Amino acid sequence: MDAKETFSKEMLEEYRKSGMFGLWIAEEYGGLGGGITCLAMAFEELSRGCAGLALTPGTSALGAIPMYLAATKEQREKWCPDLASGKKLWAFALTEPEAGSDATALKTTAIKDGDFYVVNGTKHFISTGKEADFYTVAVNTNPSRGARGISLLVIEKGTPGFSFGKKEEKMGIRSNPTYELIFENVRVPKENLLGSEGRGLLYLQETLDYSRPGSLSRPWGIKWPNWPPRRKPAAR
Repeated sequence: MDAKETFSKEMLEEYRKSGMFGLWIAEEYGGLGGGITCLAMAFEELSRGCAGLALTPGTSALGAIPMYLAATKEQREKWCPDLASGKKLWAFALTEPEAGSDATALKTTAIKDGDFYVVNGTKHFISTGKEADFYTVAVNTNPSRGARGISLLVIEKGTPGFSFGKKEEKMGIRSNPTYELIFENVRVPKENLLGSEGRGLLYLQETLDYSRPGSLSRPWGIKWPNWPPRRKPAAR
C-alpha cells in the first residue's frame, strides 16, 4: 500500500469496527473515553506495522481536536457521533504556501456576508486529502488585525467552490494521501465557526500541544523493533 500510494478502505472499516476513531473522545459523545494518551499508545503500536495506515485515525483526531476544544455543546452533539464511529473523517487545514510553521502569516480569508462566511485561499500538505469529510480550516476573518484576526471554520467536502489541487508525492507515509485544498468564494454557514472570531490562534496552539504526543508516538513505533541498537564489541 505504501509503494502504490493506496488508501485502504478495508483498513478504514477495521478501524471503525474496533472503535479506533472514538478512542480519545468522551463516552457522552459516543467515544471510548481513553483520552490523548491512550490514542498515542495506539498510534505507536499501529506504526510498527505501517505509519501510513496509522495516520488515518491520527489525522481525523487532529482535525477534530480544535472542534472538540472550542465547539458549543450543540456542535459537539452534531459532529462527534459520526467522528467517534469513523463514519465521517476529519482533516486539519492550517499550512499554506507562505504559512507553514508561521501560522500567523496565513492568507486564507473568511469575510462575513450575512449568515455566511465567504472563504478564499489555498492550503498545502493536508493529510488525508480527498478522503476526509470535514476540514477544520484556519482562516483570517479580520485581515487588518493580523494574528488576532485568525478564526477556525468547519468546511464540509462538496461545498460549492471547495476543490482539490495537487497531490503530493512523498518519501514515506504514502498510503495516506496529502493534497492541496482550494477555496474559491466558498460560502460557509456562520454556525460552522468554532468558538469566537479572532481566537483561532489560541485554539491552534492548544490543538498542537494535544497532538504532539501522537506525532512522537508514530516515529517511536517505527523504530521500536530495532531499539535499543546493538553495539558492536570494541576493537581490541
